[in-house]
Order: sequence, then structure tokens, then C-alpha cells
Amino acid sequence: MTTTTTQSTTDDELYDKLRNSGQFAISLLAIVTSLFHLYTGAFGIFGSLVQRSAHVYLLAALTFAIVPFMGSHKIRYRLVDLVLIALSLSGMGYIILNYQRLLNKTAYVTAPAQLDFVYTIISIVLVIEATRRIVGRLLASIVTLILLGGFFSSRLPAPFTSPAVPASNWVDGLFVTTNGLWGIPTRVSATFIFLFVVMAAFLEVTGAGRFLLDFAKSLVGRRQGGAAKIAVVASTLFGSLSGSAAANVYGTGIFTIPTMKKFGYKNSFAGATEVAASCGGQIMPPIMGAGAFIMAQFLGIDYIVIALAAVIPAALYYLSVYFSVHAETINEGIQPIPEDEIQPPMEVLKTQRGYAASFFVTILVLFYMLFQGYTIYRAVFFSVIVLMFVSALQPQSRVGVDKLAIALDKGARNATQIAMATACASIVLGTLNTSGLGVIFGQWVVALAGGVVILLLVLVAAFSIVLGFGMPTTAAYILAAALLGPALVAVDMGGLKAQFFIFTFAVYSTITPPVALAAFAAGQVADADPITVALKAMKMVLPTFIIPIRYVYRPAILLQMPASAIIIDTLALGLAVILIQIGLWGWPVENKVARGFAILSSLLLMIPPQIMPVSLFMLIVVGLLCAGLMVLTEAYDRDRAVPRLSLN
Repeated sequence: MTTTTTQSTTDDELYDKLRNSGQFAISLLAIVTSLFHLYTGAFGIFGSLVQRSAHVYLLAALTFAIVPFMGSHKIRYRLVDLVLIALSLSGMGYIILNYQRLLNKTAYVTAPAQLDFVYTIISIVLVIEATRRIVGRLLASIVTLILLGGFFSSRLPAPFTSPAVPASNWVDGLFVTTNGLWGIPTRVSATFIFLFVVMAAFLEVTGAGRFLLDFAKSLVGRRQGGAAKIAVVASTLFGSLSGSAAANVYGTGIFTIPTMKKFGYKNSFAGATEVAASCGGQIMPPIMGAGAFIMAQFLGIDYIVIALAAVIPAALYYLSVYFSVHAETINEGIQPIPEDEIQPPMEVLKTQRGYAASFFVTILVLFYMLFQGYTIYRAVFFSVIVLMFVSALQPQSRVGVDKLAIALDKGARNATQIAMATACASIVLGTLNTSGLGVIFGQWVVALAGGVVILLLVLVAAFSIVLGFGMPTTAAYILAAALLGPALVAVDMGGLKAQFFIFTFAVYSTITPPVALAAFAAGQVADADPITVALKAMKMVLPTFIIPIRYVYRPAILLQMPASAIIIDTLALGLAVILIQIGLWGWPVENKVARGFAILSSLLLMIPPQIMPVSLFMLIVVGLLCAGLMVLTEAYDRDRAVPRLSLN
């Protein structure tokens, strides 16, 4: 008996040692991965194949290390992970050793080497398996189906049939060239998205995250409904940095949602507020998540152009959210947060000056370098260096070696999801280009719309949302752009306005039922039905589901027209947002007929004049007349409700 007990104790000690050694090895891999990317940010990126393949293989290996096979830590399952890690590192080594040959190879002419075929299959399987673990089965399944559809496209039913493609072309299209696995999405992830994630990790370890919540509380906490307005401000800032609405809900919602519930908001509305604010962060400059960087690469324009184009749409989005919060606050009689629980803004800046300086100086340096024309990865790298320097000036935000290691470790771990999602998106793009299915699908969508442009836009919006169900926004946008972008180009609606249209609805897939990732996350935190949360979040931002149709026809708010048009459209759409929310929420107008006039007025102000037989001027005039009828109807109704004194 004693011998058995001793043996069991020895086995446990051995297991603990192995587990501790394994955790150390995983952290070391994560730190090395972060240092590799920081090195390229400082001294320039390596050749395309080396930089992008190292990024994918390292983060695939890290994924296999941190997410066990079958979710089990048993030795036999971890052996599977060790094999996959070894294959990932061998793939990186293969690219490095064969870089010159692959670089000089004439794609689609020179036959690939036998090992090229082998590593094409291995690399695709590794990425799909890593995606299944870190992103989810849905994206992995979609990529697999598209791959199979592309490979067997010659056997697909009409109208999706395309000529068979030789196996060698698949190797060149997906592995050897930068058209497939090492394509634009992977390039963006490997060069600057990863560095943004690392920067966010550094901001977190310096305490800037807690500062943002406290600063938001000091700005709007005293106002009626301050608890919900804090969530709007804080989640907007966090959402822009994180690039994931669901991740942001977990990051800030664990603080903001309980606070909203504490002050009287219904569980579902508290969740919806967090969802709407977090979702909008992805269209809020300066960072806008990862999708905006990929959009800039697709269009071949500077990221600053994308960021500037997003300013007015983002402002309209948050006008809608903020008004909805205020209307619900008044309707439910929610009181402000007590004065003694809130510090003045200057007091927050004074007591948390280390955190404040770390955040604001870093963002200002990033802005400055981007506007001065520095490459994005160089700008982010120096922003991280400035962050470390500024944080070291104050004891409260100072980062020691231990926190430095934590930031590097956490940055790489946080980047695994976006890295695998973009790698999968690159596989999809390569498949669609190699097989020709992308163009075929675009032609099918145009035919489905029957040549009616407004119907085509509705179809593209719907498909963008559906394609994004259950996926990170970046992958959803890339997939939608690949499949639906050609449809808009076919009717002369390409360029920035088309890509921004697709991007917007890909973002909205995270709040649109039945598969609304952010709403399910918020529902879990708020203890509310996720579908109810999603529907209320959609209600809060409903005007912004219509506005994109306006700017596709008339891209004034994207800063693509003269100043006079920009001013007119901004004012008209701002008024339209308020009017439609008045109609939906019943504040400050309560009469149902008056609310109907408000909604009609908002629609007239938002409708693009190109689809109506009247001019923009007439639409605005009639819209304002309807707004006037709203005011008169509400005034008449209130006048009738006031009891009158009898003269007798």
C-alpha cells in the first residue's frame, strides 16, 4: 500500500514538473513570437514569404500549445499537439530554407517540387485545425467547404461550374505565391495587426484599461443614465483597440453591465448597450479593428483615408446609441450615479496621471506618425517604445521585467485568433481566385437582383451579415468582400464606398440574430436572453442599417464629395438619426401618430435621391415638413391632455 502511494506521489510530482515545464515553453514561444514581430517593426519586415509564413506557423504552433486537442491535457492528446507544433515549425523552416527557390520560381509555369505539394496540404490542414480550436468550428467548416467547392468546381451545378484546375496550379495559388495562404489578409496580420495587439497588451499591463473606465465615468457619470453612458464611452474606446466586439464585451462588460443593472436598467438593455457600443468601436477611428487595415490594402490607399472616411459614419452611429440610452433612461426614470461616487475629470487625470500619460501620449504619437506617412508597423512599434518610456516616468504605471514578459506573452496569445482567422481568409481568397468562383458568385448575385441596384445593395448587405455569422469581423469582411465585392464593381459601385458598405454590414453580423456573437457574450454577462439583447442592440443602431445605402449612392459622409455636400448630408443624416429614434423609443414625443411622422421624416432625409423621382432638395423639404407635423401633432395631443379651468 505504501509503495503504491509513493508511486502515485512520484507520478503526480512528475506530471507537475512536466506541466510547469510545458507552461514555461509555451510562454517562451509566445514571447519569442512577439519579439520577432517587434524586431520587424523596428528594422523592417523580411521577404513576403518569410515574414508571413513565420507569422502563421508560429501562431499556429502557439495555438496548438494553448488549446489542447479535444480540450484534454492527457498525455496521449498532448502528443498530438506536439506533432502539430513540430509540423508548424518544420513548415516555417521549409519556407526559410527554400526561400530563394520559391522566390525565383515562375508560378503556374515551373512545376512545383514534390515537397511543395506535401507542405501545401500540411499548411492548410494546420491552419484549419488551429482555426477550429481558437476561432470555432463554423469558420473552419466554411473554409473547408469553399476549398472543396473550389477544387471540385468543375462538378458543381450551374451557374457555379468552372473549368477544372491542375493540382500544380493549386500549389502555386495557395502556397508558393502570395495569392493564397500568404495573401493580403495574412500580410496585414503579420506586419501591423499583431503589433497593435501587442500595443493593446502593453496598455493593459500599464493600467491604462482601468483608467479609461474611470475617465469615462468622470465624463458622463453625473448625467442622468450615467451608468449606461459610461459603458458607451468606455466600450467605444476599448472596441476600437480590440477589434472584436465579443472580446470587448467580456473585457469591459464585466464592469459596465453589472453597474447598469445596479442602477435600474433591465438586464437585456444593459447587455444591448454594451453590445452596441462594443460593435461600433470597430468603425471608430483611429484603429477600427483589423478590417480597416485590410480594406486599405485591398483598395491600395493609405489607412488614413479609411480612418478619415469613417469619422462621420462613426459619429452618426454613436449619436444613435447615445440618444437611445438617454431615451430609455428617461422612460425608465433611471437616476444619475451619486456625486460622491464620481471624481471630476481633472481629479482622475491628476490621481492617475501615469496611466493617463501612458494612454494619451501613445495614441498621439501613433496619430502623428501615421499622418506623417510612416509605415503602420513602424508607427506602432515606436508607439510601443514611447508607451514603455512614458509609463516608466510614473511609479503607478511603471512596467518591470515581469510585466514586460506578461505583455509580450499576452500579446502573442491574444493575436492567435486574428492570425488564424486572416490565414483562413487568405485561403478563401486564394481558392476563389484559383477556381474563378469569386467572379462567378458575384455575377450570380447581380443576376439575382435582376439589375436593380437598390435590390443588389440589400442582397449584398444581407449576404455580408449572413457570411459573418459566428465569425470574427475581420474574417467576415474578407469573405464578404471576396464574394460580394465583384457584384458591386459590376454595377460601377466599386472603390471605397463599396468596401465600406460591405465592411459595415460585416461588423453588424456580430449583433444580428440568430448568430450574434457579441449579443451572446453580453447575454451571458447580463444574465439575459441573447436574442432579446441582439434585437434591442439592433433597435439602438437601426438608422445606421439604412445610412450605408445613402453613402453608396452619395458618398458625402465618406468625405468623397465637396464640402457643401458633406455639411448638408451630415446635418440631414444627424437629424434623421434623432427622428427615427424618437419614433422608436417614444421620447420626447409620445403620441403614436407623431412618432409615425418622425419615422417618415427620417426616412425621407436618409433616402438617396438617385432612387427617387425628386431632387435631394425636395426630399429634405418634405422631410422637414413631416418633422414639423410631428411637433404639431405632439403639441396638439399634449394640449388636449391638459385640463382646462371652467369660467363658471
